[in-house]
Amino acid sequence: MATATIHLQRLDTSQPWGFKLQGGSDVGKPLHVAHVSPGSVSGRAGLKIGDVILKIDNVDVSSFTHDDARGEMIRAGNNFNLTIQRDGVPVTPQTDETSPTAQSQVSVSGGGEAYNDVKPKTYQMLEKELPESQATGQFQTCLYIRQEQTEACRIYQDR
Repeated sequence: MATATIHLQRLDTSQPWGFKLQGGSDVGKPLHVAHVSPGSVSGRAGLKIGDVILKIDNVDVSSFTHDDARGEMIRAGNNFNLTIQRDGVPVTPQTDETSPTAQSQVSVSGGGEAYNDVKPKTYQMLEKELPESQATGQFQTCLYIRQEQTEACRIYQDR
């Protein structure tokens, strides 16, 4: 199978790479691209679903765990090359159970923080408010607006 070099470059870490990485030596599967967002940095660079990642810049990642590979991409910064094996992993059509929205998948987007699997702020707020609403008969609906770092709330009376 053919290998290729894909150059990824972005302005800063606020811009996601636009692909989902799966596999790693910890799960017994090669590191590969499971999803590419159309129009993203990765999509425009030519990364494709099923590409196996062999190197990040000049670092051989073929024996890396998933987290090690993710960490290497973060360390590489906003401008690096991926050496890939084209169509190295068979692509299977996604069903509702295997779609990216139905699974918890890591999106490599940079930042310096360690990855934490956390619930979105809005979901956390709803979990807290539901028992209170059931007890009082008043339902308060709140949404967390990330851009403004604020909450928008409205109270409804149970009919």
